[in-house]
Amino acid sequence: MSRPTTTDGPVAELALTGDLARPATLTVRDLLAWPQRCAEVSFECATSGIRRHRFEGPLLHDVLKDAGPGFDPARRKDRLRFLIALSGADGHRVLLSWAEIDPDFGRAPVLLGVSIDGSPLDRAGPQLVLPQDRCGARHISAVDSIRVDGRYRAGG
Repeated sequence: MSRPTTTDGPVAELALTGDLARPATLTVRDLLAWPQRCAEVSFECATSGIRRHRFEGPLLHDVLKDAGPGFDPARRKDRLRFLIALSGADGHRVLLSWAEIDPDFGRAPVLLGVSIDGSPLDRAGPQLVLPQDRCGARHISAVDSIRVDGRYRAGG
């Protein structure tokens, strides 16, 4: 499969996989199809102090909901067993719960940033942005994979 390109070269792709009715491969341009949100964030970095940025992009919840997660939407508790594993091109990984981003539960405004401080991220790929976090450790640059997993079973 060839990678999409811009006049500046190839653009990054994001693989949406797992317990989804509609897995997909998305680019930053594809992510512009969802309603865009803005988030002003301040992260306390252990090595470089406070970082401030403005991100724009769709809510992670909106993108994943449209991919058809494999739970019964009428049963709220069914959603609670779903995990979301995200990884970046540099190997950074983060695990979130569906309840964390679901409007009926945590309502965390987690974004897939398509721009940072007004600069588009087409070539680098989207960034995972958790505006509610004080520390930027869960922030992922160049997100290249999101896997939704509903087969998690507590206790083994």
